[in-house]
Amino acid sequence: MKTIRVEQVYRLHGTATDSIPEDTSLEYVIGRFARESGLRGVFLVDSRQRLSGVLTRTDLMKWAHLQLFGGKGRHEIAISDFFRIIDAKKAKDLVTTDPRVISVKESDNLQNALDKMLDHEEDVLPVVDDERRILGDLRLSEVLLKVLEAGKVSGSE
Repeated sequence: MKTIRVEQVYRLHGTATDSIPEDTSLEYVIGRFARESGLRGVFLVDSRQRLSGVLTRTDLMKWAHLQLFGGKGRHEIAISDFFRIIDAKKAKDLVTTDPRVISVKESDNLQNALDKMLDHEEDVLPVVDDERRILGDLRLSEVLLKVLEAGKVSGSE
C-alpha cells in the first residue's frame, strides 16, 4: 500500500477536541470531565497558543486514585510522579508526555501516527504545525474510514 500522510486523513475544517490554557485550574478541568461524559481529553496550549500537552481521562483516573487511595494496589509510581500528581493544581501539572511525542504533523505518515495512538493508548492525536500550533486532530474514526476506503476489509454485512 502506498504511503498515506496524515493530511490525507484528518479533517482540515477544525478539531473535535477542545483546547484550553495550560494554566487552567484542575478544579475547572475536573468539572468539565464530570459534566461532559463524552469528553475524552483536552489539548493544553501555552500563552503563545502552542500545544503544551494532552490531558486525558486516564490522567484524571490516576489523579483520582492517588487522591482517594494513595495509589495503593496500583503498580509502582515514581516518587516524583506521585508528588507531582497528588499536588496538582493546574491542568499542566498532570501532563507528563512531551507534546512532540504525542502529536503529529500533516506531513507525517499514517503508520507513524497509528503507532503513536497504540503506544499511548489514545484514539485522538493533535495535528500541529512546525511551531506546535494546533491545526486539528486525527481521530481513530478517520483512520478507520481510510481503511474502509482502501478496501482493506473483507467479508460482507
